Amino acid sequence: MTGSSGMIEGRIDNNVEAFVDLEIQLDDTTHTIAFLVDTGFNGFLSIPFRLVHQLGLPLSDVQQGVTADGRSSFFDTVELTVIWHGNPLTVQAQVLDEPLLGTRLLRGSKIEAAWIQGGMFQIELILDG
Repeated sequence: MTGSSGMIEGRIDNNVEAFVDLEIQLDDTTHTIAFLVDTGFNGFLSIPFRLVHQLGLPLSDVQQGVTADGRSSFFDTVELTVIWHGNPLTVQAQVLDEPLLGTRLLRGSKIEAAWIQGGMFQIELILDG
């Protein structure tokens, strides 16, 4: 969620994992999805197939990637428009098991966090582009 200062604010859950609610635009509607910030994921975003199906998103491409355990694999992708620092940004999101926010979307940003249960964090845009 974007705060009044233009920063994106998130929360640290009981497992000390960072989540941020982002708005996804689909035609005339928006949907808020909680994404896990995953600095080990170098894509933009990922979205689970159940949400792809629920939102009626067409699969747009297949990308090759490397899983967390080092295996090479192929992943379906969908095109998503996410509100990022107050502006719509269209990205290719990989269809994975859970919604992830990766380092490609974080590029040009700074995260400040209180890494404690119930803590908060902010994502600040420091470089545009």
